[in-house]
Amino acid sequence: MDRVEQLLGSRPVAWWKRPGGYSIAERWSLELANGRRAFAKMAPTDDIAWRIRDEHRNMTMFEGDLRCEILAFEDGERPLLVLEDLRDARWPPPWEPGDVERVRETLERVWSMPADGLANADRLRQMFSWWEAVASDPTGFLSLGIASEQWLERCLPTLIEAAREASYDGADFLHMDVRSDNMCFAADRVVFVDWNWAVRGNRAVDLACWLPALRLEGGPLPEQVEPGLGAYAAGISAYFAHYAHQPRPVGAPTVRRFQHRQLRISLPWACRELGLPRPELEDVTVEIDDANADVAAGRCTDDQWYARVEEPLTDAYLSHAEPWRQSGKGGDEADWRWGRELVLDVVNDGDAVLDVGCANGYLMESFHRWGAERGVRVEPYGVDISWRLASLARRRLPQWRDRIFAANVMTWRPPRRFDVVHTALDYMPVARRREHVEHVLDDFLLPGGRLVLRAARMPKGPDPADELEAVGFRPDGIVESVHPASRELRRTAWLLRR
Repeated sequence: MDRVEQLLGSRPVAWWKRPGGYSIAERWSLELANGRRAFAKMAPTDDIAWRIRDEHRNMTMFEGDLRCEILAFEDGERPLLVLEDLRDARWPPPWEPGDVERVRETLERVWSMPADGLANADRLRQMFSWWEAVASDPTGFLSLGIASEQWLERCLPTLIEAAREASYDGADFLHMDVRSDNMCFAADRVVFVDWNWAVRGNRAVDLACWLPALRLEGGPLPEQVEPGLGAYAAGISAYFAHYAHQPRPVGAPTVRRFQHRQLRISLPWACRELGLPRPELEDVTVEIDDANADVAAGRCTDDQWYARVEEPLTDAYLSHAEPWRQSGKGGDEADWRWGRELVLDVVNDGDAVLDVGCANGYLMESFHRWGAERGVRVEPYGVDISWRLASLARRRLPQWRDRIFAANVMTWRPPRRFDVVHTALDYMPVARRREHVEHVLDDFLLPGGRLVLRAARMPKGPDPADELEAVGFRPDGIVESVHPASRELRRTAWLLRR
């Protein structure tokens, strides 16, 4: 704090350590004796020291509201950068309507700034050319559980060739670290921070590098923001494929996990753009099985279980382009309808229907559409434990924005009651499933309302009637549907609130 006082001429009287980012740089919000606020960043290691020097140098190359104000800088063994404090700004996520468009417009301004003093981005080509290394030794990539050896052998030549075709050279000013933790909305400004990676190059690189992280936070699919970036998607996924399985770096101990998660988004994106089959392995299944085993053995709490299940499951949903897959259902549109429409057999005209675990809201949308085809008015509502999926659902369905909630149904008290609640029992640990059913019956439903379980394929899945009986409830009804082509059976069961 003495260094800040010497630089600013006013002593800090209060300070708070600020979380964020993936490096171990020290970050502090400060209240000064003269009433001003400041944000201080200091380097604890040599590696972060040169990054802070680069950040300061790059920020001094331009003026304007695209960056925060530089209050002071002191170089030395442990550089100290003091900036405008933006704690009162809004830092996404969640992404509100218009946010992505505002960021894109501001990036256009960034890219148009003079960039003559920056290093050339063509040096990034090596960073995004790691598929060749994967080809030489695929062991690390395959250990991530995202794709099989057969898939890799089939798709690797196309990924390598596509990454080689990407153009990096150009005259644009690139931030090269565009993520939500490096941007905020301060009144009418979009402000970017952490400029240490800035280079001169092709703006498509900067945009493409942002899109996987944006999608992970419930934003749009990358190709919905900008189609035709397949070569960059191939290069970006190569970077994550090379680094995600490596040991954690000392200066950024949590970054490997984030790289793994971005690979879950960027590799399917590259495949869609390049016409390749999607990586076929679901590594999330292993993580969910591990979480189930740990909560059953008492090695993690219920709250920890919810967090451990939400992250990989939501990542998997967000990696898909098809709306039903974003709601956790495989197959095609016909399979989706066969597997979900039978819930409407217990819905009456004008019913308010709550979908628990609504994901991207596609079932809400489908209930409304299928009901109209039957001449039945359905008023859909949704709730999901994942704020990321709830955010996506609100973006997809702005007309029902106020009907979509982010909450854990085990503790949630809905703002109204419903005629029908569609739910499942694998949304919570086994020991709490009876509690969930009681909670829905007592606190969610109107008198005469119905709790309907998610339908299961029979005889492959657990029979919903058996699931209810296992937690002490005898179903009031069973509904079945036969697939129009395969003749497979789907079944669900429901309870009546008396």
